[in-house]
Amino acid sequence: MKEIEISRTIIAEYHNRLLEHLDNDVVIVGAGPAGLTAGYFLAKAGAKTIIIERKLSTGGGIWGGAAGYNVVVFEEKDILDELAITTEKSDNLYLADAIEFATALAYQTIKAGAVIFNLTEAEDIIIKNNAVQGAVVNSTPIKMAGLHIDPFCISSKYLIDATGHPAEIVNMLKQRKPQIFPKELKEGFMDVESAEAGVVEKAGEVYPGLYVAGMSVCAVFNLPRMGPIFGGMLKSGEKVAEMINAKI
Repeated sequence: MKEIEISRTIIAEYHNRLLEHLDNDVVIVGAGPAGLTAGYFLAKAGAKTIIIERKLSTGGGIWGGAAGYNVVVFEEKDILDELAITTEKSDNLYLADAIEFATALAYQTIKAGAVIFNLTEAEDIIIKNNAVQGAVVNSTPIKMAGLHIDPFCISSKYLIDATGHPAEIVNMLKQRKPQIFPKELKEGFMDVESAEAGVVEKAGEVYPGLYVAGMSVCAVFNLPRMGPIFGGMLKSGEKVAEMINAKI
């Protein structure tokens, strides 16, 4: 029966992929610009990398540009050139189509060897020997329905919080270890220049085995918000990937 053959193929392939990636070098939570960029550079260097995304689509805030105007801007284009994303120069900025940027970034990350599990939500973290060693995950539809169904675990040598503005993974740690992050995790008022510089400078390890990249950096370190400019987020993902690759 053709219908059963189709179903069997899909289910077997997904389960095989999941079983293969229960143990990883790196787990990235959040498939936005920073998370995908980190995944690209990690996988390209040979690290066994998965990206967990709670939504159906990847790309985070890329798709809408500013207020739904699907154009995104950057101050530099070296990473965009590597990913073969088309850019145009406008005064001191580079422009890219948000749809091309979102799709190309995800495509190149997968082609580099990273595996993305969408509709998958990190609801907790694994800590052993005072280091983060993985994520506790569940199905997004299960979480949305509010069903009391136990999660399963995915291990990693390193975990990256690329969840954006809420810094969700760091917040999980803060709830149990508030002394590590005594300040409230939140961004300051808009200041593009400070935020673009700070999101790269501060990206890195905030607890043994746990790294932050992208807008999570702004929340953790109370940096200003940056608005619809994406270069700092890409560079912070690249920086964290380089730091972890050096350890691996």
